[in-house]
Amino acid sequence: MKVPSLKTGQMMTIAYGIAIIVVLFIVYKILAGVGLIKTPAKKRAEAEKGAAVKMLRTDDYFDPLYIKTNNLTGQFKSLGSNAPDVYARDIFMAIQGWGTNEEAIYSTFGKLHNKCNISEIAMSYNLKYRRSLQADLLNDLTDSEVSALMNIINGLPNK
Repeated sequence: MKVPSLKTGQMMTIAYGIAIIVVLFIVYKILAGVGLIKTPAKKRAEAEKGAAVKMLRTDDYFDPLYIKTNNLTGQFKSLGSNAPDVYARDIFMAIQGWGTNEEAIYSTFGKLHNKCNISEIAMSYNLKYRRSLQADLLNDLTDSEVSALMNIINGLPNK
């Protein structure tokens, strides 16, 4: 069986075609790297961050009165007598000043026993600083940082 041979013109056309594909791939990677093109992975990550911000905005646990309005007093493991004040102070100090200490915020939320503890801290934060814990977190954290915080919160049991 005879194998057909390619002529020089056909080989050059194939080589140019391959070169064009390689150049387009490199240009795509460069544009995606600088953020001019959104890859499917970046679109998913942005959607997750947006969902985390929305979840933080609507999360009932940040309501200082959540425990009382839902009749949960005594039905969850409380932080104790002065722990909510200490945690509120830690978060407030992490937010104040030049930049935000995200690690201190993550660390504080990582110490919680359950999601109801957030309401305890929010109540203390509101009483001490006359500010909303939820609003301060939303104002000081980027979408990526909110997403990381929500991952910590979502890992906590409800009660």
